[in-house]
Amino acid sequence: MKTALFTGAGASRAIGYPLTSELLPRVRSELKSESLFSGMNSDAKNKRDRKELYTYLLQLLPGFEDVVDQDLPLITEVFSLVEYALFAGEALAIGGEGTLLRCRDLLKQAITDILLGDFIEPWDSSDENQQRERKMLNLLTRWIEHQGETLGLITTNYDIGIEYELYGKMKQKDFYNILDLGFDWRDTESGDEHTRPSKPIFRIFKLHGSLDLLKCQSCGYVYFNPDGTIAHQSFRESIDAGNTCHCRRDIRLQLHIVSPSLVREIRDANLLSVWRSALEWMRTADQWIIAGYSLPPEDLAVRSLLLRAYTTAARKPKVTVVQRGIDEMSRYKLFFPDCDYVSDGLEGFLDRPNSSI
Repeated sequence: MKTALFTGAGASRAIGYPLTSELLPRVRSELKSESLFSGMNSDAKNKRDRKELYTYLLQLLPGFEDVVDQDLPLITEVFSLVEYALFAGEALAIGGEGTLLRCRDLLKQAITDILLGDFIEPWDSSDENQQRERKMLNLLTRWIEHQGETLGLITTNYDIGIEYELYGKMKQKDFYNILDLGFDWRDTESGDEHTRPSKPIFRIFKLHGSLDLLKCQSCGYVYFNPDGTIAHQSFRESIDAGNTCHCRRDIRLQLHIVSPSLVREIRDANLLSVWRSALEWMRTADQWIIAGYSLPPEDLAVRSLLLRAYTTAARKPKVTVVQRGIDEMSRYKLFFPDCDYVSDGLEGFLDRPNSSI
């Protein structure tokens, strides 16, 4: 049975990554503790970057220091303020275009640093929460493996928690000929080009980019590292072979993610290919499993993707929504009236007798 597994932030939360609502509190906490950006560059450079970002956030949100975590806005709202000003050609309290671009880059660096830190931190076998998260990751990756080439993983998440586990097992096979990312890519070691395989065994379409990808602004190619994250390379102060393209050595490779903003405009050819591939896979799938995605009203692009795939399908897929709680049930039932709604999260879904079908 051809299956589309669509995952959002809730699926990553189940294996230990923060929700969107937790990111800005984490940024503030790590700015105050001076742990944000640590290890990225020299201590002096990291200190300057922290001070600069903290100043921008205080100017954009004058109550930033005083409100409790629960009253902080989503980091999405901060990105949206900055990106709307850029789009409209306006200036904010922090300044005009140049300063706004710098603020956006520092915000990207901040969320990257938090997600990278969670990725490289070793599992603590004595921590009950981490025991549960590790068990969930093992169950989920085994379930994905069981589906084989009939499954396509589509996600809005930047982190690589799920696929990293899968890549490690796939490397034992003819890796480059069985993995489809939705676009052609270059190898981080050799710079060799790898085109999309005609008969992949595993498909993963990351709609908003990923922490294991970097893009060259000159030739347009994306570098992919199956062995872990490489996002930190785009923020290193020095320019060398580790963060430049084989086509030229004087331009730093860029982080290949779309800002978590309400003002999103995707123009990158690689990501457009990912969205087209995701649409086609979902449109022709027999079943959808949507896990940990709340279908927020403001995420118009993803809503459009789901609705276009559903309405143009030759035969309507069986839709299973996997969430923690019932808050989003009415939202999903409005668009997919016959969907099966699982309210006890990924644990509940994976414990089902028929979850492997």
